[in-house]
Amino acid sequence: MLKIKNLSVSISGSEIVHDVSFSAGKSENISLIGANGAGKTTLLRALSSLLRYSGSIFANGTDVSSMSEKERAKLISFVPQGAEVTGDFEVMHFLELSRYPYRKPWEKISAEDRAAIENALELTNTKKFADRKIGTLSGGERQRVLIAGALAQESGILLLDEPLTYLDPVQRIGISEIIRKIARSGRLVITVTHEINEAIVFSDRILALSGGRLVFDGTPDELFEKGTLETLFDSGFVAFGSVCDGRKLVFPTGNFQR
Repeated sequence: MLKIKNLSVSISGSEIVHDVSFSAGKSENISLIGANGAGKTTLLRALSSLLRYSGSIFANGTDVSSMSEKERAKLISFVPQGAEVTGDFEVMHFLELSRYPYRKPWEKISAEDRAAIENALELTNTKKFADRKIGTLSGGERQRVLIAGALAQESGILLLDEPLTYLDPVQRIGISEIIRKIARSGRLVITVTHEINEAIVFSDRILALSGGRLVFDGTPDELFEKGTLETLFDSGFVAFGSVCDGRKLVFPTGNFQR
């Protein structure tokens, strides 16, 4: 579904992402982790064609650089970190606007549009406030609406940049469960996150960047091998075994135990 080969990104003369290559398929739920400044957001923005890059990005076998904006939007959707919806929109109106790749200007909402929106509302459990103004929603509710808007595009690849930021622990679990459900519906989901435990518990696969390079690609269990976490974050970690879905949880201890 997605194939990245030798991808590099430079900004203001500095190379932020270095020669990254990986492939990902349908129904994968992937977390992208790494310390601040590792290049995670830059990589995601490049995958969304929001930044210039060298190398290649193929979606469903087609080079995305050869696609129009609307063609890319039908394959790849992106929810940026801290995204805000300007204007006093109702949730339903926002989701209707998210159908732009399939509509001509001023064209009426079709039955196909309605079906896609209903599916997005169902997957994100947002139907109950479809008629509310977005500005009246809590942070967790607003995040679910932004994800619903990306789903309404009906793209097979969903890229999320830190969707758990500023959410309380219960909200983080709720959004993580929604992301897992979206992947199981047949989409590829790649999520940038600093929430290591949510990544371990809910992801099928973890990618890790350090200094703009892909230094780890494996399962959550494999993340505990060879001191990967310690190297990524320059910190000690304590692991608690089999406490959530049979997977370990971790707690950073800093450097004093290293």
